[in-house]
Amino acid sequence: MRLILQEDTQREILAEDIWLFENAILQDPAVKPLEVSRLSELWVRVQRKFRTLTGMERIPVTKPQYLEDPLNDPKSLFTILMGIDKRKYLPHADRTSHARMIYLFDAWPKEYQRIVRFITDYRIDNVFVSARQSADDLNALVNKNLFHYVPEGVDPSVYRYARYDAKDIDVLALGRKHDRYHERILPALQRNDRTYLYEVLKGHIIFPDRKGLIDGLARTKISICVPGSITHPERSGHVETMTMRYLQSMASKCLIVGHAPAEMIKLFGYNPVIEIDWDHAEDQIEDILQHFHFHIPLIERNYKEVLANHTWSHRFHQIKKILAGQQEIQQKLVPQVQEPFDLKATAEI
Repeated sequence: MRLILQEDTQREILAEDIWLFENAILQDPAVKPLEVSRLSELWVRVQRKFRTLTGMERIPVTKPQYLEDPLNDPKSLFTILMGIDKRKYLPHADRTSHARMIYLFDAWPKEYQRIVRFITDYRIDNVFVSARQSADDLNALVNKNLFHYVPEGVDPSVYRYARYDAKDIDVLALGRKHDRYHERILPALQRNDRTYLYEVLKGHIIFPDRKGLIDGLARTKISICVPGSITHPERSGHVETMTMRYLQSMASKCLIVGHAPAEMIKLFGYNPVIEIDWDHAEDQIEDILQHFHFHIPLIERNYKEVLANHTWSHRFHQIKKILAGQQEIQQKLVPQVQEPFDLKATAEI
């Protein structure tokens, strides 16, 4: 299998997580990075021009035998996309390939039609998405088991943690804060002279780079984490999912206060989050800080759970299990050409 890598110029603070996932995947000896030379890129462009002029099918449908063992097929392609990023995929879209697979972050409801159009145009054979509800919704939309739920992960080796008695950030709300909760706890935290870092203005970045983020999390006692369906309803819609912020906080030995998505509780086998007590939000946050040592066992349990089950290596292992399961199914089926589905015939959710 060939892994399409993102360019170094694209490795910004969020794109670093893609690089960490790519690095974990490349630890598998069956996976090789797709190195593109100027000559090979020119050849791809010539093929694209030829197909356009002759009216040939731009991207052939994957034949069943090529879906049997894509991991060990040097002509199968895999890439990680943060949303539908055509810029990353387009240079390879017309490359001669067999199975085509992507891992997709941010598969939000408002993007469903765009996602379906993308995987139809580029004949993607398997899509792994980071939210269970999105996988279910999209499979219903295309009437196929094409989308698979593989949650976000983390590379714990990148993160560090200060001693509990040396953590000097009492409360941290990264990204867009939960306005209602923020308004409830701010007066109490100010009154008790607590160190509380949050988004002062919309779009304000608390930590300007990756190093600042890692250092800040390491120094934090309480990390406020709530799903985007609460803080970003215009983006996330009804999809309540675990983001890597939960896992990054756990890898930094922060105590998480907020709300755990149902899929996260199922993944962990317990609720790793202290749920907000809306009737006593101000008293709750102060009580936690005053008796922080009582919560250390939960922090340690979460940390060990992340190391044992929620790294990017574990996520790629899950992807391989899904592909292996499909291999067994393919071997039982009579070989036949897989027909692309018709986007116009699909019903909107």
